[in-house]
Amino acid sequence: MRERTLLTMVKKGIVAILLVVALVAVFAGCQQPQPATTPTPTPTPTMPKITSLTIASGTVGGVYIYYCSGLAFIYSKYLNISANAVQTKASVDNLLYVYKSPNDTIGISLIKSVHDAWHGNLDAFEKKPQNWIRVLWVTYVTPIHIVTTSDSGIKTVYDLKGKRVSTGAPGSGTEIDALAILSAAGIDPSKDFSVWQKLGAKESADALLDGKLDAYFWSGTIPTASVSELATNLKQRGKQIAFVAIPDDVVKKLNEMYPGLYVSDVMKKEYYDSPADVQTVSTLNVIFCHKDLPEDFVYMLVKTTFEHLDDLYAVHPAAKQTTIQNAVIYKGDVPYHPGALKYYKEKGVLK
Repeated sequence: MRERTLLTMVKKGIVAILLVVALVAVFAGCQQPQPATTPTPTPTPTMPKITSLTIASGTVGGVYIYYCSGLAFIYSKYLNISANAVQTKASVDNLLYVYKSPNDTIGISLIKSVHDAWHGNLDAFEKKPQNWIRVLWVTYVTPIHIVTTSDSGIKTVYDLKGKRVSTGAPGSGTEIDALAILSAAGIDPSKDFSVWQKLGAKESADALLDGKLDAYFWSGTIPTASVSELATNLKQRGKQIAFVAIPDDVVKKLNEMYPGLYVSDVMKKEYYDSPADVQTVSTLNVIFCHKDLPEDFVYMLVKTTFEHLDDLYAVHPAAKQTTIQNAVIYKGDVPYHPGALKYYKEKGVLK
């Protein structure tokens, strides 16, 4: 009887075990196989959804409009966006343009204009600091042209007193540089000029050719088309282009007033077939944007620019000064955009 009871218990235990095994098999069959996990790849920068870009440039006859048109070509071709360079009155006008359209606009400017805007020294911004400005890269160095004719009797900036002079288009970088140089020389254009004009590059050149001006200021790289054309036209009339010297004492005073923004330079006679070399000063030009322009977008703009410099070099000789090394030579108060810094650090030109 005891053996039969034990056998019955063993049978019941085996049945229970078989039931557990069957249940485990059923549940296992109901579960979906889990795929093997793979590491998530590091995301690469992609173009944010910005489909058009405006580049604020400059006046007809100046280098800005050529340079910015070259950028527009590069971005349209390689980034597949609608990029367009618009004609403006140059530096200060470009700052206003970008300020009003921060999300789809970049601009070019003399560093002096950028510096003055940043520190609240521009009338165009009611003397309020514009701390939204960010530098993208340094483009090239601009010599200051003070253009006259060889028979004008004007040799240095001091000789401009009592003359008919244009200081550049209102609000332009040329005007800012001209007024800074005149201030360093102790000249007040409202009192010391017989006629004070505020004309752009081409208009100033035409006025000088027609005898309506004795001299004019122009901040532009070499060669500037309108100045070259003026030299040719003067020669056809039996005259010769000449340039006004900025003496050492004025250069020294200028650097005391604006540390790091101006450097001594020479306007060589072979540039425009003038009678002699004369001393001048040069300043930097920069591409800038608003701080709110997306970092990834700015990164792609800078990257695309420096990967296609040959296309940019084709538009004007001055563009050949644009290199990744020169891009970061500005060491002033206005910061670079994080998107630009990211690219420069990747390339090892900044730490």
